[in-house]
Formats: sequence, structure tokens, C-alpha cells
Amino acid sequence: MPDQDIIALLLQLLAEEKQIDQAIAIDIQPQSNWGGQWQYCSLNEVASLPFDQRYDLGIVNLIKQQAVENKHEKLEITNTIIDNAVVRMRDLFAKKIIVFASLERTKQLRALGFNQLLEIVPDDSPVQIWQFNILTYKHVPDWFNSKFWANPDNWNKFRW
Repeated sequence: MPDQDIIALLLQLLAEEKQIDQAIAIDIQPQSNWGGQWQYCSLNEVASLPFDQRYDLGIVNLIKQQAVENKHEKLEITNTIIDNAVVRMRDLFAKKIIVFASLERTKQLRALGFNQLLEIVPDDSPVQIWQFNILTYKHVPDWFNSKFWANPDNWNKFRW
């Protein structure tokens, strides 16, 4: 698991970008020096968590699940739980999500629309830090404006 100093530094950088008033931590115990109000729950509890509010930030620890995934039959179940929890966090609960994951989760997180921020390589195993921010998820292409579609000036000029 990434060092608490790295998480605190990351939170400080995010807080400089935008004030963090309310946040949720999944499988990471919030520290007293983290700013704002924090709610903690486990990865399994995310599926049953009622949608009461939208948080400014969500932090998810998927490194903790690596120890659980020792047996092959449990691997498929935990992948489904992880997918559901991360997607639920992304779509409902948080405006911005930070995920700590191992290298095995690269394809899975990239498929869910996450961008890799950083890779930390400690002695035992590398940890990747991923983010999802709805504001930077998809850039609006140039052609997506009224100049190129539904332009009344071109209705009788061009054949579709």
C-alpha cells in the first residue's frame, strides 16, 4: 500500500486544485490530517451504500484486495465486485476518483475510463495511481458544433 505521506501529498495537490469538503475512502482509513469530512467503508459495502450525496473526492484501495485473490474461483467474484464498486463510485458517488491498484488492474481500469497518474515502485510490489475526472474524461472534438451539423444554411446546398 502506498505510504500515507504520498496519499497526504496527493490530497494536498488535489485540494489546491479544488477545495475538498466531503470525501469517501474505500478500504483506506482516513487520517486526521486529511482536510474535509471523510466517510469510510469497505469495498463490499459500496454496493449497498445508499445514494445520499455526491462527494468531491473518492479514494479506492484495490491493493488490499490482492491478498484476498489467492484462489482462482474467488478471482472472478472479486473482479465483479471491484468492477461494480468502482463503476458505482465513478457514476454516482464521486466527482473525482483516485484508485490505488496493482499492475494486474491496468487493463481493467483503463477500460473503465481511468487515466494513470503515477507508478510507485517500492521493494515488494509496484503500485499504480489512477484517476477519473468527469471534466477531463472526454475532450469535445472540433466537429461537434453547429458549424458542421444542423446548419440551416447548408440544407439545400449539399446532398446527404
